[in-house]
Amino acid sequence: MLISKTLRCKVFNPTEKKLELLNGEYLNFQIYARCGKNFGVYSLTKSTFNFKYKRKSRKRKQPMPLAGQSTQFRITNNKLTPYWFKLPVKGKRGGIWLPIKPHENIDSSWEVREAKVIKRKKDFWIYITIRKEVSLKTSYSSVLALDIGEKVIAAAVLSSVRKPIFLGREVRGIRRHHAWLRKRLQERKLFKKLKEMRGKEGRRVELVLHEVSKYIVELAEENNSIIVLGDLKGIRKGRKGKRFNRIINSFPFNKLSFFIEYKAHLKGIAVVKIGEEYTSKICSRCGERGKRIKQGLFKCPNCGYQANADFNGAMNILKRSLEHVSKDGAVAFSPEPPMTEKTRAEAHV
Repeated sequence: MLISKTLRCKVFNPTEKKLELLNGEYLNFQIYARCGKNFGVYSLTKSTFNFKYKRKSRKRKQPMPLAGQSTQFRITNNKLTPYWFKLPVKGKRGGIWLPIKPHENIDSSWEVREAKVIKRKKDFWIYITIRKEVSLKTSYSSVLALDIGEKVIAAAVLSSVRKPIFLGREVRGIRRHHAWLRKRLQERKLFKKLKEMRGKEGRRVELVLHEVSKYIVELAEENNSIIVLGDLKGIRKGRKGKRFNRIINSFPFNKLSFFIEYKAHLKGIAVVKIGEEYTSKICSRCGERGKRIKQGLFKCPNCGYQANADFNGAMNILKRSLEHVSKDGAVAFSPEPPMTEKTRAEAHV
């Protein structure tokens, strides 16, 4: 399987000459991107921009795209930084080699594709798309099922243990705090403060998503588990009230799924998506339709089973996944262990 991801790299401590050349190329590109006037931009950079983007006259700066064939990425033993990136510059044969610091360490097995340059205040950042071929395991000893929700961002359950694991509770609090803060700032007409906090919420949430996805993949690796996600396709459709739509449209379901998938694939772990229709409404014990007494509590009027609603959803996804994956013969499953009083208590709110 071919996987790709974006490496976020900061241009680190370049020489004055290199910084001058980089600044000149970037500023000339901004002029070209806005009005088409060419004061000296590398030809392949212009072609890449013309092919992929539309020229915009607004004041916002455009990322400078770089074609894969005009760049190079090198890992060295240099004391300053082991990572170096060759950036093409008009009038400088061979371009310039820039020292960079990526947000994570990588090895030489990755292939560099395209890249783009962004300037934030005085710092330059290079976003590099890299890819490599990985092999996924075909045999697993258990299943790790995940129910992605709004109150608890991920409820996980292992087929070998059947105990609830709740992750990312703090995301809901971050969302609510920033919604309250934006409302107060708007009421007081503090638009400068509102502009300053732009993007802070997204960065805080993304950090939690990375932590959650990392934990999930490590748990799957430790237990030799295949990861099964509820397919959230179509969750944004339908009219269910302004509040619900605001929560759903601002919630990073797809981002979390993406983080889990690419981190799992890097470890050679497969990720399967199955339909999660009615998983939040059906009793995971008897299969009858139940009720949510409140958002976090599920109760079945048929068998009297009562548990955390997200755990109940994760158990339903697990049951569907066992049936789905077993048909392929990819996973060997042990019989379902009996639910003890301790396990039942952990499943409750």
